[in-house]
Amino acid sequence: MRSKSLGALLLVGSSLISCATVKTSGELEIRFEKVGNIKGNCPSFVGKEVLLKATYLGWNCPKECKPPAITRSDTCIADETGCIYLLGSGKLNPISDKGRIFLFKGKVELSPYNNTCYIRVEKVDEVK
Repeated sequence: MRSKSLGALLLVGSSLISCATVKTSGELEIRFEKVGNIKGNCPSFVGKEVLLKATYLGWNCPKECKPPAITRSDTCIADETGCIYLLGSGKLNPISDKGRIFLFKGKVELSPYNNTCYIRVEKVDEVK
């Protein structure tokens, strides 16, 4: 049964820091991807839905984080393995939400302009 929302997964995700896969009640398997894994294996992730636990950087993206050049307002996230740009931010504020940790659910896409992998955000929940 896959009817659990990302919000319901918040409690599970907030208590996991190093686990990549979690099973809850034997019904649902959750896999938290790492940014470095997505960027390092982009072709195999394109079109797939991913769940990441990462720090929202807003518009304060490091230079090594290559933008997809889709819009001028793209924001980015980072975990301990790297950073990646987002298209859509789930209504996060690039200034006031910067530096906070969130769970991001989205699809991996490839920019047609520069072949850069990015995440099209579908849902965001704060980790408390």
